[in-house]
Amino acid sequence: MNDNKFKVGEKVIYDNRYKATIFGVADKADFYGEYAAISITTKDGNLLNTVVREDTLSKPLNKNKLEAGDVCKQKGNNRLKILCRANDEYSDEVTYFIKHITGKRKGLTDVIPAETIEEIFYNYTFKEK
Repeated sequence: MNDNKFKVGEKVIYDNRYKATIFGVADKADFYGEYAAISITTKDGNLLNTVVREDTLSKPLNKNKLEAGDVCKQKGNNRLKILCRANDEYSDEVTYFIKHITGKRKGLTDVIPAETIEEIFYNYTFKEK
C-alpha cells in the first residue's frame, strides 16, 4: 500500500525555499524512501521538473497561521519577523506583532493584519545586532 504524504496537483515547498507543484508520486517506496515528481517555476519564468524525496517537501505556510520566528513581507521589500500572533475573537481576524529586520525601519516593532502579508519566506536566516 502506498502512504504518500502528498497528492498530484498539490502545492508544496521544496527544500524550504522553492514553490512547486506535484505532478506525480511514486507508487512504491524504494530503499531511500518515497518520491514525488515536482514542477518548479523559477523567478525568470523557467519551468524545472525534477524528482525529489518526499522528506524534502513541506506544505506551504498559511498567512493566518504564522508563528513566532517566521519571516514575511508586506508590500515593498522589508522583511518582518513575527513575534507573536493574536486572534480577534469578535471579527475572526488575525493580527501579528512584528519586528522589521531589514530596511529603513529595521528594529521597529509594529502590529499588522494578516491579510496585508504578501510573501512568506521559508528557512530565512538573518543576523540581529
